[in-house]
Amino acid sequence: MLNTSAPTHISNPHTSSIIDLTLCSASIYNEIDCYVFDCTFESDHIPIVISWSKFQNTTHSIKTIIWKPIITKSIEIINTTSQPNIDLITDQISRTISAHTSNKILVDKDYPPWWNAACHNFNLLKKLAWNKARRNIATTEWIKYKKYRSKFKFHFKKAKENYWDNISRISRNPRMFFKILNKLSSHTNPNVKTHKIIFHNNRYVTNPIKQSNLFANHFSSYSHKVQPILLDYSTENEFLNRNIEFWELKRAISKTKNSTPGADHIPAIWFKNLDDASLLKILGMLQQQLDSSVLPKAWKHTIIIPIPKPNKDKTKLTSYRPIALTSVFCKIFEHILAHRITHFLTSQKKLNPNQHGFLPFRDNHTAIYRIYSAISEARKNKTFFVAVSLDIKSAYDSIHVDDIILKCLQLGISGKVTKWMHHFLQERSFQIKWRNCLSNLKTSFKGLPQGSVLSPILYVIFMNDFFETLDNNVECSIFADDIFVYCSHHSLTYIQTKIQNTLELIYKWCCYWKLTICPEKSAIIELSNKQFTSFPRITYAGIPLPWSESIKYLGIQFSKYNRNGHILRGLRNKVLKKINGLKMLGYKRNGPRT
Repeated sequence: MLNTSAPTHISNPHTSSIIDLTLCSASIYNEIDCYVFDCTFESDHIPIVISWSKFQNTTHSIKTIIWKPIITKSIEIINTTSQPNIDLITDQISRTISAHTSNKILVDKDYPPWWNAACHNFNLLKKLAWNKARRNIATTEWIKYKKYRSKFKFHFKKAKENYWDNISRISRNPRMFFKILNKLSSHTNPNVKTHKIIFHNNRYVTNPIKQSNLFANHFSSYSHKVQPILLDYSTENEFLNRNIEFWELKRAISKTKNSTPGADHIPAIWFKNLDDASLLKILGMLQQQLDSSVLPKAWKHTIIIPIPKPNKDKTKLTSYRPIALTSVFCKIFEHILAHRITHFLTSQKKLNPNQHGFLPFRDNHTAIYRIYSAISEARKNKTFFVAVSLDIKSAYDSIHVDDIILKCLQLGISGKVTKWMHHFLQERSFQIKWRNCLSNLKTSFKGLPQGSVLSPILYVIFMNDFFETLDNNVECSIFADDIFVYCSHHSLTYIQTKIQNTLELIYKWCCYWKLTICPEKSAIIELSNKQFTSFPRITYAGIPLPWSESIKYLGIQFSKYNRNGHILRGLRNKVLKKINGLKMLGYKRNGPRT
């Protein structure tokens, strides 16, 4: 069943229900996309839009990269360059990779996922030989046909075995197995094409270039020029600003994922195939970058691909989330700096222990455990426990560059590392890639870049002084942009006063750092065992916050009573999706029968 919680029928202006069901076979579950349209077209039934990739003229791409000549030529380029210029070297290596890369597009056929270039080529040769053998009954033509047929069968079987062996090898790692399962169960099918119609300002836009520019304007709407702050980098932190060592470079390369490269088209596997002599040359280039703080243009440029959110109207710009592709060369350098900064902050105990995201040994499990412990303690002591869930609007995009650098300096992160990060964050450029078209160049003046390795730890630094807004006996747990404020006491009036004072301080903190909290997405809940008859009025920025029976925080539903209906219903929906993913994996096109 593909239905979500979105209603499909309107009985009267105040009542809606889900009576129109959408069903499909588990074998094609990953290829189906389904969402409920926003407009009813003056009907009591809301239209359901269903798309199947098989009916969309999908293309299957076979990409072949010959790495041996690429690495040989790259080593020659690195060693023969007298003055290391990253822009020049990157451009030459990018052209070398493009020259040894072939991309064959196969259109209008439902090819299996293991279909490769050898299968395709020998299949074509077999068909050509078969046509010749039928027209000419010569023995040589039939021998040639049988030769190509046997080779096609060999590569056909080999491709299937290699594909399944690779999946089996990956599946031994539970994290990788559930990554495959989540991909199958969340409709993230790369063959499902983007929508060809975008609705904007009461008009339908079909031109892909105009659509890409609409996305660029939409994603750049948060960015504008701001008044700069006077910053002083003169103080040197010896640990952070020491010379880059070879083991740091090797570790950063091993940590870099083999994901899609940025605008320079140099993937992580290129760095992993270089010899130590070439890596030493790259080490010198990175050290020069740290000393000069002059960044290559490719390092400050991002390609953004809009990815549709599941079960959303694909004609709206707000139904897409930006996926950023940045330079792998820059990511390696960011890994080095991020590891140094994280080690410095944790070893010197600069961070509040109630921050649980993007830090070693502090994840969502520690955050949930801390909250459950506080709830259990309140129930044991028979006190009230009131919690407030807050949501920061566009947290990453709203942070000002000078503000985050100022907070870095206040924590002791200074010197050329901070200067480099300041130049890295300032006036970044980006383009939208949509339906094989690039938008006009846009400039971002604020915000942390999506897809950057440094962005998570910088966001942790930015939120570190948030805990200064808490009143006495009020605690808080932060994971990324999810904030959970709570207080426990025998007096409900005391809790109301403390939380109200805290919310007023949070409002002042947000105004000072130019952030916005959405009151409509925030909620209050009481989680103790005590009888709760009245609902105290608690406001944020003068707007009353709604009381709720349950609050979802980090995927867990917190409810006052031990009626686990909310949790069980959520788990049931998740389990059904995972079961559909397992059925899809066990289907003959993708499973062990391939």
